[in-house]
Amino acid sequence: MILPSVSQVLHGIRPSGVPLAWRQLLARPLRFAAAVSGIAFASLMMLMQLGFRDALYDSVCLFHQALDGDLVLISRDYDYLADPRTLPRRRLTQALAVPGVQDAGAFALALAPWKNPDTLHDRTIFVIAFEPDGPGLKLEGLEPLRDALKLENRVLFDSASRPEFGSVMDRLGRGEDLSTELARRRVQVAGAVRMGTSFAADGNLVMGMPAYRRLFPERPPGSVNLVLLQLEPGADPKAVQVKLRQTLPDDTRVLTRAELMREEVDYWARRTPIGFVITAGLVVGFIVGAVIVYQILYTDLTDHLREYAVLKATGCSDAFLHGIVWQQSVILAVGGFLPATLLAWAVLALTRAATSLPAGLSLGKSALVLTLTTGMCVVAGTFALRVLRQADPAEVF
Repeated sequence: MILPSVSQVLHGIRPSGVPLAWRQLLARPLRFAAAVSGIAFASLMMLMQLGFRDALYDSVCLFHQALDGDLVLISRDYDYLADPRTLPRRRLTQALAVPGVQDAGAFALALAPWKNPDTLHDRTIFVIAFEPDGPGLKLEGLEPLRDALKLENRVLFDSASRPEFGSVMDRLGRGEDLSTELARRRVQVAGAVRMGTSFAADGNLVMGMPAYRRLFPERPPGSVNLVLLQLEPGADPKAVQVKLRQTLPDDTRVLTRAELMREEVDYWARRTPIGFVITAGLVVGFIVGAVIVYQILYTDLTDHLREYAVLKATGCSDAFLHGIVWQQSVILAVGGFLPATLLAWAVLALTRAATSLPAGLSLGKSALVLTLTTGMCVVAGTFALRVLRQADPAEVF
């Protein structure tokens, strides 16, 4: 099948050229299907990378989002949540003396071996400890179990932890008394809360400071990893933050929760291989799709060079011919994006179920990939237009 006749072009095709673009693509069904499949693959790569990136950034900030406070004190040497370094506990008392600070609570964080109660194998779990009567975490299921945080041998298990930590939730659901070992010492699981896993931790335990001091006696009692501050009603967080920075020694940093979350995301995005890999995946997906579209459109333009020359000879402008190619690019972009979105949604749902990571697709991210896919196809189509310069009737025939 070739391009429509000259009379069809002049009388049967609207100036927009959309029917002509469609007919030219559908003239080679197998080529059209191959192009859509290639673009779908490129779009799927970009969608998956964005889904994984969101899962990474959202998961590493789950702890920060659960903090029940306004400002946070951390060590000057703070790296990221799993390696927070320590600061003197007296910074808590000093912060309480600053006008605008209503309450303060200390946090201790650690990675420790948890003995799977089913297999008796050890697996590293993330430990979060805070004072039961001070500012702590806002977690699903925590309030009814808050008194358990005052006991030295009670811990709360994160129900979103990976199954490798054992059938903890099944046993709790049956009302069993569940005890196991944490950091080589016996503990009893008093109940479950829900926070979620991250790329840094496959599971979480929440406990009070009394249990933490018993389980980790080697940790200096005068040091903590983080201090959470609650401000008085109506207090300006920025003004209090400035006052705290002026009051506290330079071994302590004062951040808002939002600032701490940005630092956590920045660490994973810029200072770990996974951030680079995700960004590289986006770039590779864009390049792969652009190459596929360029090859398809270039071949199509070459096959129909004689017909394009006739159209130019009858007075069709370059803008009209370019519009046909650009419209083909948009058609290919949308045709590849739609199946890619459905497949990405299904794969990310499976990932979420298998890993407990918050992997998913937002409307904004989908719109971004559609924009990238369309831009990718239009750019490739623009490069392919170079062949139309050869469409000179005097040279072609």
